[in-house]
Amino acid sequence: MYVRTTLSNGLRLVTAPISHVRSVSIAFFFGVGSRYEPDEIAGVSHFIEHMVFKGSKRYPSAQLISETIEGVGGMLNASTDRETTIYTARIASRYFEQAMDMLADMVRQPLFTRDEIGRERRVISEEIGMYMDDPGSWVSVLANEQFWQNTPLGREIAGSRETVQKMPEFAIREYHARHYLPNNLVISVAGDVTPERVEQVATRLLGDWQPQPAPVWTPCPPAADAPRVRLESRDTEQTNFDLLLLGLSYADPDRYALSLLNTILGDSMSSRLFMEVRERQGLAYDVGSAPIQYHDTGAFAITAGVAPEQTEAALTAILREVARIRDDMVTPEELARAKEYTRGRFTLGQENTGAVSGWYGAQELELNEIHELDEELDYFDAVTREDIQRVAERIFVEEWMRLALIGPHQDAETFERLLRLP
Repeated sequence: MYVRTTLSNGLRLVTAPISHVRSVSIAFFFGVGSRYEPDEIAGVSHFIEHMVFKGSKRYPSAQLISETIEGVGGMLNASTDRETTIYTARIASRYFEQAMDMLADMVRQPLFTRDEIGRERRVISEEIGMYMDDPGSWVSVLANEQFWQNTPLGREIAGSRETVQKMPEFAIREYHARHYLPNNLVISVAGDVTPERVEQVATRLLGDWQPQPAPVWTPCPPAADAPRVRLESRDTEQTNFDLLLLGLSYADPDRYALSLLNTILGDSMSSRLFMEVRERQGLAYDVGSAPIQYHDTGAFAITAGVAPEQTEAALTAILREVARIRDDMVTPEELARAKEYTRGRFTLGQENTGAVSGWYGAQELELNEIHELDEELDYFDAVTREDIQRVAERIFVEEWMRLALIGPHQDAETFERLLRLP
């Protein structure tokens, strides 16, 4: 069970007491990510996430921040996505107030010193270079650029080396001030703590933080006129490709059917793609699928790494499976297995305090409502075979397919001709 509370400044608290543990997980969810950024400072959300760890008013160095949590055996982390930035700590429950105090100061009063900003420009430029050198990761960046062409969703979350090097210091501080607001924050806490204590500590630390209107996200429809194939020719041992099709937003009522469709098609070692492409035909070591979901849009991704000479055969086999699940209903046995797989994954995912705080915090921020585990599983249980085929017909539309590849190929037209659903 959980308790939701909203402070007078709009800051939302979600607390899930878990009496049998001796730890607490804290997650600060901010409603800001790379889709909120102007082109000229692309990557600033990710840059700020890094800078928050470099020192704040009362914790003025990266070493002090690290020692405050890790020095007592805790864990500290953060991540930036396209719509959210999350700061997390997991710590023994007796250090709960210490962790809250530090996280609150980090996100509210980062120092943004000139020397640290300069150093971090170099660090993030190297991080971008690392992604570029990994074809399996970079091909998804190319696919997103192609699918959401000329929109913020089509950019690499970290920005580019050019924008990271050139973004002005004042723009970093201004972006932080406009987005890091109490009314744009959800604090989700799970573990050995009471809702009353969470509210008391949050009010003491952040209750005087003044709210103001937070910027809204930019609409990012998929690009109807984008090239269907994007090929980056490299002398690699493997060809990595990412096929994107239409998807759904994370609030779409069909999201439960989409999740089960994904499980059947490509989300496990017993999925159709794994069994056909890897086990039966031996065309790939790694093949799978995943839905990509945002406020107002989404995509469905199918990825694989294959020997260059097997690329056409693997892509053909994948498209055949996509057409089959669109045209023919899944079997009752497949649907039953997918539901049990989902039930098991969701249940196992609630076995630690970090997963629980993430579960509640993400729902509160993204949907402004929370479903308990059993309620969520009931929605999955209600999905029918007809629902899955209807969703497949809705999203697996040939003219919206976009393919990005990295490998030792020269002719994009070869793959353009293959992008057909049988």
